[in-house]
Amino acid sequence: MRKSKTPAIAARSDLPSANEDVAKLRLELHHHSLEELEETGLVRLDRQEQTVKEGPKFNDKKARISLY
Repeated sequence: MRKSKTPAIAARSDLPSANEDVAKLRLELHHHSLEELEETGLVRLDRQEQTVKEGPKFNDKKARISLY
């Protein structure tokens, strides 16, 4: 198991989503940790604001499929 660089943030699932699209993705992939979603590039954890935002591969269907 990988250790998170920022366990206090990555382990939390209660961080607010930056917008509705991010919230929908998180619901769709709720069984994955935020750290996994960030590693695939689907989301980006804004550690300063403590929110979850769209990542560089947010609209990449292949990135989403790779999680299934």
